Amino acid sequence: MSSRQNLNISPINQTADRLQSYKSGNPVIQFIVGSQNRVLLGNSVRFAGQLQIFTNANEGVPSGGTLRMDEALGAYSIIDQIVIKSQSGQIIEQIRHYGRMMASYLPVTSSLNDGLGHLNETTLTTPAYQAHKNGVVDIKSMRNTGNAFCIPLVCGLFNGQNPIPLQMGLVIEVHLAPDSNVLFSSDGTTSISDARYRVKNAELIAEVVTPEQPLPPTSTFEYNSISTFFTTFNSANAVVNFNLGLSRVLGVFGNIITASKINNTLENGLSCNFPVNSDSAQSKANIRQLFFTRGGERFPLEYNIDTLQKDNSDNTSADPQIIRNYLNAIKQFSKIERTSINPLNTRYTSGKPADVNVKVDGGSVAGLGVAYDVISGQGINFQGVNFGLNMDCDLTTDNPQALYLFVHSKNTLVIDGMQVQVMR
Repeated sequence: MSSRQNLNISPINQTADRLQSYKSGNPVIQFIVGSQNRVLLGNSVRFAGQLQIFTNANEGVPSGGTLRMDEALGAYSIIDQIVIKSQSGQIIEQIRHYGRMMASYLPVTSSLNDGLGHLNETTLTTPAYQAHKNGVVDIKSMRNTGNAFCIPLVCGLFNGQNPIPLQMGLVIEVHLAPDSNVLFSSDGTTSISDARYRVKNAELIAEVVTPEQPLPPTSTFEYNSISTFFTTFNSANAVVNFNLGLSRVLGVFGNIITASKINNTLENGLSCNFPVNSDSAQSKANIRQLFFTRGGERFPLEYNIDTLQKDNSDNTSADPQIIRNYLNAIKQFSKIERTSINPLNTRYTSGKPADVNVKVDGGSVAGLGVAYDVISGQGINFQGVNFGLNMDCDLTTDNPQALYLFVHSKNTLVIDGMQVQVMR
């Protein structure tokens, strides 16, 4: 008869004071789930600890002022990347720009009530930015205990339905994000360059099952993964091409931010907006047309998406086809039961902090994407052929836009004792 056990794992690079931060020079928190005759329940994996935020090196506690962090991401905003590999060193999944990925994933898959309820307790999110500032950033307990969080490590491997065999062992690395991309000034003018955060008492929580029969020494395991790609564009005709090198691609989604906002304490570096210009008004740069290609041919949509703004440049509503395809790339559209995406927070706005930092009124959870296979689950082959994205927009000034793309694909893990091979 199989039995279940709960694991609480401390980092192997734990400091003496149990404090870890990007500013102190130890931004990587590493956990090891050792080789054993058990299987790991991926959806049980949690990264837990206490989040502390300070205004300066003397550990001043925020009180009022302009210091903020992204209220829609909460504790997820402190993670820059996640690396999962076997004990032998073979990388199984690596998600770079993790905060950007979650900036797309969380709003699509969670509702307003989720943000007010269990996500508020476990992830430190709050739909209202001022409530988040009062209840997470400015609280007096920050100096000693901080805010406790316990977040699922969302990734393709852990979000799968099948238990993960542990005979090869797992190394899970959480890379912390720079302070300048987590904390920002809400008004876009007040300097908070000394603000910092740190994680106290970090640990990994998971559930494992001991099977009735020993795990076979050789086996295969299919799982989903997220691969990350980054580029910039700075013209009215943005042409993006990537050699994905993946044989079973299920979907591609991404988000955009003005490049100058990244790692800038005067801006929210995790906001997601449609392109904007660099004129005095930071005016919106409407997307007029969009299409996706495979090997130079339009695919999977065999037509151009002509947006509402192509005929009416004053329209501030995001085009429904763009938003629907974006949602469908993250989760099958017909299966989305809860979401925070709505016409208010996906609309076009200026790039000013007064608009972008106020998510109720600003367009800051916008994105692009397309699903390739929501029926068979086998994906589309992109080995030897390029993925392409062509976008015609009103970007008429010199203002580079950063585009983060996340590719959802299916992989196969071949396990032979402690040795593994990833077939992408």
